[in-house]
Amino acid sequence: MEIDCLNLEWVSYPSRDRIMATLVSNYIRYMGYSVLEKSIFNGYYYLTITNPKVFFITNVGGADINFKLVKYAKLLGLKCASLISEGIFTEDDKHLEEFIWGWNTDKTLYEDIHMQWSERTRDITIMKYPILKGKVKVSGGVGFDYYKINVSEDKKTFLKKYRKDNYEKIIGVGCWDFGVLYSKDHRFSTFSKIYNEKEIARLKYDQKSFNRVLKNIVKDNPHILFLLKEHPGRIGDISDSAIDGLVNFQNTLILKNEENIKDCITVCDFWMVYESTTAMEAWLLNKQTCLLNPSGTDFKRANVYKGSPNYSDEQSLQSAIDMFYSNGYLPGFNELYNERKRIIKENIQWDDGLNHVRAGNEIIDLIINEGIPKKQNHFNNFLKKDIIKQIILWNLSPYLCSFKKFETYAERRRAFNQRQLKEFQTKCMKEQITFYEKNGLIKEDLRIIRCI
Repeated sequence: MEIDCLNLEWVSYPSRDRIMATLVSNYIRYMGYSVLEKSIFNGYYYLTITNPKVFFITNVGGADINFKLVKYAKLLGLKCASLISEGIFTEDDKHLEEFIWGWNTDKTLYEDIHMQWSERTRDITIMKYPILKGKVKVSGGVGFDYYKINVSEDKKTFLKKYRKDNYEKIIGVGCWDFGVLYSKDHRFSTFSKIYNEKEIARLKYDQKSFNRVLKNIVKDNPHILFLLKEHPGRIGDISDSAIDGLVNFQNTLILKNEENIKDCITVCDFWMVYESTTAMEAWLLNKQTCLLNPSGTDFKRANVYKGSPNYSDEQSLQSAIDMFYSNGYLPGFNELYNERKRIIKENIQWDDGLNHVRAGNEIIDLIINEGIPKKQNHFNNFLKKDIIKQIILWNLSPYLCSFKKFETYAERRRAFNQRQLKEFQTKCMKEQITFYEKNGLIKEDLRIIRCI
């Protein structure tokens, strides 16, 4: 079996990376090329048997397995293209290293094309690593296209699923993952290189204060539903989201991976965060946003926070809620309009819904200009062991899931449901075609929309 493009990702449900991958994959299909989307946890097998012209992945540095599969693809002589999942980063060296390389300990860009969100980050990357010039391009923030293309579920239908349709007023809260502040979390070693002890202590203080203020606000506003959306990467318990104790209230709805972030924001009246790029996503949906930063906003972070007013305590937050529901606006939000326009430009480059087209055209170019495969004749022993291990775990995990070694892989298999993926692909394709037609874009027009 030979295909034009193979995409490997972690899950089939519409998560952040899944949405990006399927938007791009669908566009390539729409342009007449064959694409296969499969689980990364059976990646070695599919890279070997499909012999794709291009291997496409959303985030190489996001996990060890992602990085190893790209290296394997290059050993097979395949062309590779990647996006970036978290595309907002600063010039700070420690942040920069983490965002550009992540799990790529070789600090070698194996992909033929790596696409970032903005000219700003591309320029920062090339200034630090001039050797990457020509390989790093700007596609724009691909995942943000979904906010222009997707038709959201209506509010009543959404809430009915959770038996919360008796509420008229809904405030959304995009949770930050405070788990990175603790040594028990494997990400702490990286996080502690960026933030010193004093800074970490401050964030821990905010975690407790955020929880306390939010709990009091929820208690004092029983007629308002608070939709608490946890970060999908949260690996500890619910306290890592600073919402422990809130599950006991009737007027809360706590979601993690059950719904995509777009639908969560859409059904809310306004959106509140501690630190999250979902604030920018809310702006794309014409939703007002605010911060709950108890100790202030002056800590190391991306610039997205500058587009939202901060209510640091219970009194100011309650006053803002009352103002919103009486006058229709959050105090201080309108004054930051120009700041939000600047932030969108600096961080995702374009908000026209066509970033997936820009990315897709780069991949199509790689497909067309196939060239002569440069296969390597050697594999290091570690990679051989990794390939054999993955094949065994993937194929035997449904039958041996009672054993700890196979339990995780059984969960990975369940997280990648082909029927669920097919339904999402079909839904997205219909919406994408409608979007192209609505904007008067035929295939010839789409092919000239390019990365920079």
